[in-house]
Amino acid sequence: MNYKKFNRHECYSSEMLSMNGEVVRELQDIAIEQGKSMFDMSINMMCGLYDGYLYDDLLQEVTNFGASESTLNKVKGLIKAIEMYIQLYGETETIY
Repeated sequence: MNYKKFNRHECYSSEMLSMNGEVVRELQDIAIEQGKSMFDMSINMMCGLYDGYLYDDLLQEVTNFGASESTLNKVKGLIKAIEMYIQLYGETETIY
């Protein structure tokens, strides 16, 4: 599993933080409705963004999980913003 590291505190706006939470909640709702594990890879990868880890196959995992088109667009937006941040500042780490 490949990933890039970034400083989430520097990269994320309050809107991005809210969007990340909305995606996680939708994936958790899907898991409950479909009897899937709350520890599914897609949910873990989305939570990994909070810790500053962007997994290469995040979008594919969320797609396979059955997320709605609007949720996929949120994930695409987050990925694009994070990748732009990494292009500008290189890989960094989230410090707590």
